[in-house]
Amino acid sequence: MLTAVDDLTTAWFEVGRGTPVVLIHGLGDDHRAWRRVLPDLALRHRVVLYDLRGHGQTSLGRPSGQLAQLGEDLVGLLDALEVPRATLAGFSLGGTIAMRAAIDHPERVAGLALIATSSRVGRSAAGWYAERAALVADGDPGLRATLDADTAAVYANAPAEVAAGRRIRREATADPAGYANACRAMAGLHDAPLDPELGRVAAPTVILAADRDQHCPPRAGEIIAAGIPGATLTVVPDCGHPIPVERPGPTVAAILQAAGDVLEPG
Repeated sequence: MLTAVDDLTTAWFEVGRGTPVVLIHGLGDDHRAWRRVLPDLALRHRVVLYDLRGHGQTSLGRPSGQLAQLGEDLVGLLDALEVPRATLAGFSLGGTIAMRAAIDHPERVAGLALIATSSRVGRSAAGWYAERAALVADGDPGLRATLDADTAAVYANAPAEVAAGRRIRREATADPAGYANACRAMAGLHDAPLDPELGRVAAPTVILAADRDQHCPPRAGEIIAAGIPGATLTVVPDCGHPIPVERPGPTVAAILQAAGDVLEPG
């Protein structure tokens, strides 16, 4: 479905019934990044997925290259859907967006599941994001090969998923301007990390990290857990960055925990 949200036409999707859970995908992906977790989540919740600004089927609008704008895009969608409060689950870039929304609009967030994400980026990572944004701005003919190589690196621990991941990312970044906008937003976390503001997060928070994640290692989760009052951190063994694809079971469990579900044994 397509809905007008401020300067955007936002593509969003819905499955299931119950209290709302909103899934926020990562850089260069679209809502299909969550394909492995939907069946179990939909048994308990109204699950809303959407494509980020300039990703997938969502328009680019007037991009600012700021994380705050991506957070406001999310809250604007909640307004448009008349959802007063929701549990937010964010993967990678989506986790930073979820944190930004929880800091700026604590009354809208019932729970927070942060998956393979970070509240800051180092100097080298900021340079990585800036380089890719520049490839887009310059119309570099090597952009697509670079993005394909990045996809293979993300799925290095799950090579059987590379083909699906590459297809989703190629389609989600057919117009790469939204990807570049998100890269600039992530690069901004070097000079303006979320760390000093994490204490303002009021929602119950569950953090999931992976022991083989080269993009957002467990240390990133530890930093977030130290900053958000009462947050819990679980490290998934033998898993790379795309936890929702590689380990959907623990991902679902973390989201349900953040939503306050009490699961029956077995």
